[in-house]
Amino acid sequence: MDHPRAFLLLKPDCLRLGLSGSVERAITRAGLWIVCRHRVTLSPADVRHLWPEYHDAGHPLALAFLDRYLTGEPSEVLHLRGPDAFEAARRVKREVRSRHADGPFANVVHGAERRGEMARQAGHLLGRCAACAEPFRSDEPPLVPVRPPGRDFRADADLTALVDELWPLVRGVPADPGPVRLAGDDTGQAVYLGSDRENTLDSTVTALWHALPGIELRHAVLLALHAGWSGGTPVAVGDRRALDDCLRTLRAHGIRACGKGVT
Repeated sequence: MDHPRAFLLLKPDCLRLGLSGSVERAITRAGLWIVCRHRVTLSPADVRHLWPEYHDAGHPLALAFLDRYLTGEPSEVLHLRGPDAFEAARRVKREVRSRHADGPFANVVHGAERRGEMARQAGHLLGRCAACAEPFRSDEPPLVPVRPPGRDFRADADLTALVDELWPLVRGVPADPGPVRLAGDDTGQAVYLGSDRENTLDSTVTALWHALPGIELRHAVLLALHAGWSGGTPVAVGDRRALDDCLRTLRAHGIRACGKGVT
């Protein structure tokens, strides 16, 4: 099925950094043209509608960061047309991100990865404009599966305040807070956490919360974000038994991108 319509969402960073022209040139190179544009200021409710794979009880950390990144400042929605616009818009998104993305919450432009997702999100973002209100159609389901959840950390911390505190530390390269020292003498080895697309920020932080007794939430969040960016971060040092216990707990919580290595 050809999809002659698509959309891209230019996030607040994109507008603040003056990258709109770069995005529009990439759109032209992809054989697409802009038929309408809308300035919008997303709300937390919009974020939850656009990314329903996250829900408040299971993903409060991810949503707190997304709210900090996406709400409160203007974004811009570009309604696009052209041959196989869906695939062309995906190529534009990847090109722009490869040039300008800078950290886990700075990928500047959003576009759907699935046709069903595009139809649902476009209906929400463009449906209030008479020129854009024709429904986007797709033979795919409109929703995506729920991502692995974690602990509801709202009982442990003011997550809005935590994200505000950490925000300067996760722009660009996320800060590395260093490993947690567990029981016993240092063996010259550490438990390493790698990048794991099968997990979420919340499920990863939850695993660290259990595997590293007494860890502060801010420390666990920074470890998870730095591991996702770097591909391999030491999260614990200590004696062999403590490291083995840590590794078993991580794996029991669904973490597979982990192992032991030298420090």
